Amino acid sequence: MVWELYRVSDNEIEEFAKMEHDELEEYLGENYSSITGKYHKENDIVFAMDKGWDITRFLLKKSDTTGDKILNALDKRFIKSGIVKRINVLFDSIINEKIREHKDMEEMIQNDIYLAKRLSDWDDTNFWGYIDFHLKTFKSAFAKATELHHGIVINRT
Repeated sequence: MVWELYRVSDNEIEEFAKMEHDELEEYLGENYSSITGKYHKENDIVFAMDKGWDITRFLLKKSDTTGDKILNALDKRFIKSGIVKRINVLFDSIINEKIREHKDMEEMIQNDIYLAKRLSDWDDTNFWGYIDFHLKTFKSAFAKATELHHGIVINRT
């Protein structure tokens, strides 16, 4: 299972929210996910992650220092530009050495975080080497969306 983040306008998010589930899946698959898709531009519109996305999301959410836990928005399909901007600012303050304090493999396994059990025997160097790619992908997607006043669509494929 992989995760893709798509940078889109708030207007597009509103249109996507009106679509039936299957219609939206087909549209995103054909236009964003497919390498021949109309909007498939890696690291500009489409930000792809492999199986480490769920552990990374868990670590980010555990690092959330906001009162309203803004990073719970990472559990939603659509994140509008205003929330994206707040998340981007937060990423700047939590994606650093502090996030490492939240690595708790036992808790991840108990919460059925995808891939946690398989990575539980990895040493810290290998674990963080793998997760750092995903942290950078999250940060890049939200920074680009913020720069262009766009939102994010999360697609699990």
